[in-house]
Parts: sequence; C-alpha cells; structure tokens
Amino acid sequence: MAQRLREALATGGPEAVGIYHGGQLTLEEYYAIHKLAKGVLGTPNIDANTRLCMASTVSGYIRSFGVDAPPGCYEDLDVSSLVFIFGANPAEMHPQLWQRILRNRKLNGAKIVVADPRLTLPARVADLHLRLRCGSNIPLLYGLINILIKEDMLDRDFIRRATTGFEELARAAAAYPPERVAGLTGVPAADIVAAARLFGQSPSAVTVFCQGVNQSSQAVDTVTLINSLHLITGKIGRPGSAPFSLTGQASALSMREIGGGGSLPGFRNPENPEHRRQVANYWGIPEDRLPRRVNDINRMLELIAAGRLKVLWVIGTNPAVSLPDQGFSRRQLEKVFLIVQDVFYPMETAAFADIFLPAAGWGEKDGIITNSERRLNLVRRAVNPPGEARDDLTIISQVARYLGAGELFAWPGPAAAFEELRELTRHRPNDLTGVDYTLLERQRGVQWPCPSGSRETPRLYTTGVFPTRPEEAQGYGEFNHPEGRAHLWAVPYTPPPEVPDGEFPFWLNTGRIIEHYHTRTKTKRIPELQALVPGAYVEINPQDAARLKVAEGEVVRVVSRRGWVEVPARLTDVVAPGEVFVPFHFGDLDPNERGRQQAANHLTGRYVDPLSGQPLAKAGACRIERLNSL
Repeated sequence: MAQRLREALATGGPEAVGIYHGGQLTLEEYYAIHKLAKGVLGTPNIDANTRLCMASTVSGYIRSFGVDAPPGCYEDLDVSSLVFIFGANPAEMHPQLWQRILRNRKLNGAKIVVADPRLTLPARVADLHLRLRCGSNIPLLYGLINILIKEDMLDRDFIRRATTGFEELARAAAAYPPERVAGLTGVPAADIVAAARLFGQSPSAVTVFCQGVNQSSQAVDTVTLINSLHLITGKIGRPGSAPFSLTGQASALSMREIGGGGSLPGFRNPENPEHRRQVANYWGIPEDRLPRRVNDINRMLELIAAGRLKVLWVIGTNPAVSLPDQGFSRRQLEKVFLIVQDVFYPMETAAFADIFLPAAGWGEKDGIITNSERRLNLVRRAVNPPGEARDDLTIISQVARYLGAGELFAWPGPAAAFEELRELTRHRPNDLTGVDYTLLERQRGVQWPCPSGSRETPRLYTTGVFPTRPEEAQGYGEFNHPEGRAHLWAVPYTPPPEVPDGEFPFWLNTGRIIEHYHTRTKTKRIPELQALVPGAYVEINPQDAARLKVAEGEVVRVVSRRGWVEVPARLTDVVAPGEVFVPFHFGDLDPNERGRQQAANHLTGRYVDPLSGQPLAKAGACRIERLNSL
C-alpha cells in the first residue's frame, strides 16, 4: 500500500493520491488522517462523507459567525418556548431528541412548527405545518423575515451592536411579501404570517435543521437565513434560543473540529499565513506542504476521470451506495487504484477494492467522539478487534512509518494523539486545553470550548461577540469584521437546477427512514431491522397513483436523467401530489442483493451547492413507469 502511494506521488505529485473517509471514526483518528494527508502527503485531495450531510452547515456557520461552531445545546430543546423544525425529521432520525421536544411541549407548553414537504410524524403533531414545495426554502425564510421586520418583532439593540448587513437583508426580504411567497412555496400566506408571529413573539426559539436544509437547493444560503432569523430577533446565546444543526453521524463534529476537508486544526484558516505557520511549526514540516485549498470528493472523482488521481484511500465509508449519480461514481471507483479500510465486509465499495484493510469498530477501540452540541465523549474498548483487524489510528501510523514519517505519529495510544491535538486548539474557538481523558470519564462528557483552568461552555456567543475577526475566523470573506460581529447575508433566490417537466413530471426527494442507518453496513446485519424494511421503495401520493393506475406494492420503475430503479410503490399522503420519495439506504452490489437495482443514487445528479460542494438530494425530477406497460 505504501509503495503504491509512493509511486503515485513520484509520477503525479500530491494530486495523484486522495483520502476519503467517514464520519464515525474518533477525534484522534481524524487528526491522524488529516495530519498524514496535509502534513506528510501534502495532498489537496482530502474529504469526508460529511460532504454529503454537513458541508453546507459548516459553510453557513462560518459565513454567519466566523467559525463552524454550533451555538446551542440539547438542553435548548428542553426549555425553548418554540421548536422550529426546518427540513428535519427528528422523530425518525434523532428519536431521543424528539422525545425531549415532546416532553418540553407536555411540561412547558412549547409550540412546534415544522417546515417540510413531507407529512412526517413531527408535521402531523405540529401546531403548524408549513408544507413547502421542494426547493423553496429560500423564499419561505425570506417571507418569515419579511413579516418579522414589517411587524417590528426584532431585537434592534442586538442588531445594532452585534451584526452587520441588516439593511441589505431587509431590502432583500422586502421583495417577499406573504402572498408572493405563497405562490413560490405552496404554503398559504396566512400560515407564513402565523409562523413568523410565533417565532417573533416567543420568548425563546430553537431552529432544528438537518438534511432538508443541507441537501437542498441553495443549502448554504438557507443556513445563513436560518442564522439570520435568530440574529435579528436576538434569539441566540441564551437558554432555548439557537440555530441548531443536527449531525447525521455520531462523530461528524469531531471531523469538523480538526479542520474537516478545507481547514486546519483549531478552526484555522489555511489561507491565513499566521495560521499556516502555527500548524507547520507545530508539526515540524515545511509550510508550503500544507494545501491552501482542498478538492472535495466531487472534484476527486473528476480528477480520477481525467487520469490525474491514481490512488484513492477510502476509510470507513461506502461511496458505492452513498455518492450521487452512481453510474458516474462507480465508473471512477472501478478506474482508480482503490484502498478500502473498513469494519464491514462484504460491503458495496469493497467490490471495487484493490486492497482491503480490516479495521476495528466501535467497542473495539478507545477514543473521543464529539456530538452535535460540541460535547466530547470518551468511548472505551470493550473487546479486542477480531483477527488481524486494527484500529484506524494504528493503521494510519503504520502507513506513515512506511512512508518515512513515523516520528510524526509516534503516539503510544489515542490519549497521546489527543494531547497533541489539544495543544493545537489553545486560544482557538474550540479550545480543548482544559480537557483530558480523566475529566471526560469523570464528567461523562465535556462541551467545548473548555480552556485550561476554565469550565465547559454549553452555549456560544452569550456576549454577542463572534469570531469573525480576520485573525480569528476560519476563513476570509465578506463576513470578516474587526469588532467580531455576525454577518446577515442578503442572498438571491435561484430555483433548483432541475425541476419537473413534461418528460420528468415528479419532484424526486430522497432521504432516510428509521429502520436503517446510512448505507446499512450495520443495520442490514440486524435481522429484525432488515425484516422490517428489506428493500427500497417509492412513496407516491394516492392521487398520483390513481392517475397512473399504480397499485399498492406494485413494482414500478422510477426514472431520472441519470438512471433508474425498480422498487415497489407505497401509496401514502406522506408525500404531496406531484412529489415522490425514495429512501437512499439501499445498494445493489452486495452479494446477497445482486440483481436488484434499487440504489436511490442511480437517480440523483451531480449538482452541488456552489459554496459548500454538497450534493443536492432533495429536489430532482423523475417519472414513474409501470413495468407491465413498458
């Protein structure tokens, strides 16, 4: 393996190798991966599957607040007067949090507002359901901001002292009165006004959002407008008030806090000379080895297609199911020299592997994972990994040794790796210098920042000061401000790049269901869960089914401009007329499932958010064909 990496570097330079990893490793393993990629290989080709779920939140938080730091905490769901669920389904995706929301309603009378095209369980029990069309997040949010400004439900003192850009935002929102927004979204104007008043008049409000935002059209712009809802009303930095993005993987925030794909550890800006110098000196490497910009997985696939990326190392993720436009993606996995490092075998991506490295899983290693509320949790090994499987930290360190960089990874264990990372966060927004394994075990988790000599921080931005100063922020841009103010963005609305037409008359929405987790590497191995939902399906509204003469359970072909799947129909009012939904969990390369073309990502396209590079999975176009009519 190391020989292949050396050969690729010798013939094609750092751009000839790439690493693509998952969001369920430990903080220490992420640190090692990114130190190897950026500090040893010097490659710009480093990304994670959080590109598919959290990249737009990352960019949105940075553009509003300066760094990718979730402002709130889970306790906000317990005490908030209003829980605004925007593009999320916590009843199925985060059921523990959903129970906390329901308990808050029962004990405190909290109101629930849901914005979602589908009639999910939260939508059914909500005080108000804003059933917007696919791809219309931006006009809906502008409509809410329009009413908040028009009826002066604002915290003008907070706007004045803590933000910039309000006049531009107000001018943009003025073009979206409720009547116009109703036409763009399908939500009645009266409901838009009612939702804005609930938000503006509630003493506190938390907005919970997930993939209905992150995988939507104009996803980053949507995140910034959600942030702006809270900024213009002052509903941030205090109990029960925050824009709160829910991560889709247990350790996704761990990956983000070590720098993710595009940043450096400690939320450092890779284009800031001082930030680059700090990391290079600490690692003992030449500063010019650190990439200034990185290529996400979408760009890596293009580099493979062009013959420039020769070796791709996939760690703890399953792109042969999860990447969009599977026809294109699988061709690149077939073309590149592929190293797969994972707990599970067989799994779909392993079908393309030239080398497979068995890795230890959860419960077979020690380390830290960080959840959605910035809480570091220590996980301990319960059993030894089977056979020759090794934890990812050990594998990365051994590869580094074979590449001649072993001294940079000479940790006796994960605790030592964490101690090294911890020092890189000193005086940074995610300062971990007050944390060690003993504290984590004693307190059963700590929320960062937790500087040396201080306590954990449940909520950020309590003083109304934000890390937007150029020397502090995670990037450069219009959001930088010398006094540390948050930025209110005025963004244009652009319809989705693909909309229904005569050939493809239905909106295509893809997503998750409660019975399965991501690409089922775990859940398809649990007989009880697999028996509940053994395969993919398509949700069709009964009105559309009657027009198409499709019966419940009938296998139909769902066709898009990229490909097709054949799955049984489920007739349900969960989807609105003119919209269909296909769960994305299912692949068709597992030896036990061959011959069933059911992967939803045969249908999705390679459209991405221009600011985050996150693929669009919530607004495509498709048609339904009856097999007996083909």
